[in-house]
Amino acid sequence: MGDRPNSPPAAATTKDLVQKVILQASRGEIISVKGTIAAIRRDVPHLLVTDDELVYLIVSAAPAFGMAVAFDLHE
Repeated sequence: MGDRPNSPPAAATTKDLVQKVILQASRGEIISVKGTIAAIRRDVPHLLVTDDELVYLIVSAAPAFGMAVAFDLHE
């Protein structure tokens, strides 16, 4: 289960994955939607969540950690 390279622990949720990526930035930074989604897809390529769902989680989580969001998905 969680013993494969780059696979999250079994108990990790998509929300946990999003928060993990967001917390790699410093407080006050602007979080790139495009970069955050790319990092999540790179770390967990088999994740069955749409980009729209990830955007929602990013937009919900980033302000709680003092970060703004750059809506750069289609750039």
